[in-house]
Amino acid sequence: MNDSTKQSQTANTSMQMNKRSFIAGLMAAPSVLKSGLATAASDSSAVGAADPLCYASVDELKAMFQAGKASPVDLLKAQIRRIEALNPKVNCITYTHFDQAMTEAQESEARYRRGEARALEGITVALKDDASRAGWKTTQGSLLFKDAPPATENVAIVDMLEAAGAVMPFQTTVPEFYLFVGASTRAYGTTRTPWNLAYSPGGSSAGSGAALAAGFATLATGSDMGGSIRLPASQNGIYGFRPTFGRVASGEVPMATNGPMARRFDDLVHLQNVIVGPSEKCMAAIRPRLDYPAQYPDLSGWRIAVDWGADIAKLTPAMKDAMLKGIEVLRAAGCVVEDVDCGFSKKDFNTYAHGLMATSIGVLVAIANGGRDQLSPYMTDILDQVAGATAGPREADAAEALLARWHRQVQQRVYGKGYRILLMPTMATSLVSADMFKSKDTNVPLLEGSGLAYALTWPWNLLNRYPIVDVPLGIVEDRMPAGMQVIGQTFSDLDTFQFAFNWSRLAQPLFTDGRFPTFA
Repeated sequence: MNDSTKQSQTANTSMQMNKRSFIAGLMAAPSVLKSGLATAASDSSAVGAADPLCYASVDELKAMFQAGKASPVDLLKAQIRRIEALNPKVNCITYTHFDQAMTEAQESEARYRRGEARALEGITVALKDDASRAGWKTTQGSLLFKDAPPATENVAIVDMLEAAGAVMPFQTTVPEFYLFVGASTRAYGTTRTPWNLAYSPGGSSAGSGAALAAGFATLATGSDMGGSIRLPASQNGIYGFRPTFGRVASGEVPMATNGPMARRFDDLVHLQNVIVGPSEKCMAAIRPRLDYPAQYPDLSGWRIAVDWGADIAKLTPAMKDAMLKGIEVLRAAGCVVEDVDCGFSKKDFNTYAHGLMATSIGVLVAIANGGRDQLSPYMTDILDQVAGATAGPREADAAEALLARWHRQVQQRVYGKGYRILLMPTMATSLVSADMFKSKDTNVPLLEGSGLAYALTWPWNLLNRYPIVDVPLGIVEDRMPAGMQVIGQTFSDLDTFQFAFNWSRLAQPLFTDGRFPTFA
C-alpha cells in the first residue's frame, strides 16, 4: 500500500471536518514476549506467524527500544507487513501514511539513542477517522466528502500524541457519519472483527477496535457519542475508556468525547495520560489535568452494583453467563456484588437520539439529505426514519429532563446506597452481522440490523459525567469476545481505573497463550 492510498477499491478521497460541524526484518524479542506469543508464532500462516512486536505492550516495547533490542522502525515494519497480509480480510483502514510514519519512527529511534524518549516515543497509534491531522483527510465514512481538501491543523489530541512521540501510520474506518454498530459503507466496504469475520467490530470506532485486535497498531484513538468506544472494545476483546466529559479535549458537544483504546489496561493508562487535559483548542476541558496511576490497591470490601439493562435489551444466555462468571470472580476477590435497576428503558432511545441531533451533530442529517444518491443504503433508511422528526429546543429540553431523571435515579439507587462501581453489559449479544448494507431488503428492522437494538451504552452518553471503562469478558459466543461497562460515580475516573487494573489481573487475558483472533 502506498501513502495516502485507500484500502478499498471503492473508496474515494474525502474532506476534513470535525464532528462538531463534521511494521522487514526485526530483532529477537525478549523471553517475556516469546512466552506470551509462542502459540501464535508456531503457525506458519500469516495469522500465526505474527511478529511478537505486533502484540507487545507499551512497557515491553519501550524496554526493548531503550535496551537496543528492537527499535521503533522494527515495530513499524512488522506491523506494516501484518497489515499488508491481513487487512484485506479485516478492511479496517482508510488511508495509510507509512512514509510519514517511517520518518517519525526514525526520529524516535534517534531519540532513544540520545536518551530523549518521550511518553509514547516510537509507539504506534491508529487514528480514528474523526481526528483531524494537518495534511490528512477525514471522511466520516462517506462518499459525500471525496473532493474536499485535507485538514490545515491538528485537533487537540493529535497535538498531544505528536508531543509524546507517537507514530501514527494510518487512519481507521467508521460507519457513515459515525452512526451504527459497525462500519459498512459505500466508501470503504465492510469492516470485520478478526475474531470472526462474519461479525461486526462494533462502532463507530470500528476500525480502531479491529486494528488493535489484528495487531496492526499498539494503541488507537476512539470517540464516543452513543457507545462508539465501548461497543468496539466489547466486539474486539480490548479495553476502552469513555472519559468524563471534558477530561479529554474533544469538543463542545456534551454527549461526545474522545478516549483511548488498547489491548491491555496498562496500555490504556499510557494513552489516557497523554491525551488527558486542557487545550487552547477546546474550551470544554477540565483543569487541572488528572494523572492516572499505573498501579492500584485491590478491590477487597468494595460494594458493586449490577444493572442487567433488561428494559433496554435482553441478554443472550451466553452473554448473561459470561457476566455471571465475572461476578463470581469479583466475589472471590472480596467484593459484595448485588443487582440494581437504574430505570433505563429502550422507550427513551428516541428522546436521547433527538436530543443528540438537537446539538451540532444534527448537521450530519442536513448534509446527508443533500446527497442521498451517494449514501450507503442504511443511511437512507435512517434518514427516512427521522424525516418527520424535529430536532430543536423542545427535543433538547426533553433530553435534559430525561438526563435529570436518570441522574437522580442512579444517585438514589446506586451511589447513594454506598456502591463504589456500577456494572452493565456492553452488548446484549456480540453476534451482529458485519454487513449493514441491507436493512430494508432483508426485512430486518433498522435498529436490529444496525446492532443498535443490542447496545446498552447510550444512556451513559446523556449521563456524560459518569466515567466508564469497558473491560473484556473473554470469548463468549461463536468465537466472539464481549465486554462489560464499569461505571464510576461522576468525575470518579480513578475508581473505574482501579477496578479495571484489578480486573486485568483477575480475569483470563486475551492476546496471549494462544488466545488470538483467527481471521476466519
